[in-house]
Amino acid sequence: MRAKANPGLAAAAQRAALIYERFTGHYADDARRVHLALPKAAAEIGTCDGILYTTVRDGKTEHYKHEFAARDKPTLAVSPDGRQLLLIGGHYRFTARGIVDRTDRKE
Repeated sequence: MRAKANPGLAAAAQRAALIYERFTGHYADDARRVHLALPKAAAEIGTCDGILYTTVRDGKTEHYKHEFAARDKPTLAVSPDGRQLLLIGGHYRFTARGIVDRTDRKE
C-alpha cells in the first residue's frame, strides 16, 4: 500500500513556491527542496537589526540590505550546536518586494 502524500506539506510547498516566483521572477522548478529541522532549544542572542542577502532576481544578481524598523525587529537566536541561526518573532513579512516591516505596510 502506498503512503498518501501529506496535503499540508504540499500546500506549504505551493505557498513557498509562490513566494519564490513572485520575488525572483523565476519558476519554482529552479528552487530546491531543503530539509528543515528546528532545534529543540535555542540561545537568544539579541535583536536582529538587519539582513544582507544576495539573490538572482529576473536573471540579474541583486544585493539587498534590510534594516528592520525598531518595533519590527525579530529576535536572533542560535541552535545549541551553533550551526543554525533563527529569526524568532518580529513584525515583518517576506513579499514580492522582499522583507517588508509591519510599520511600512499599508493594510
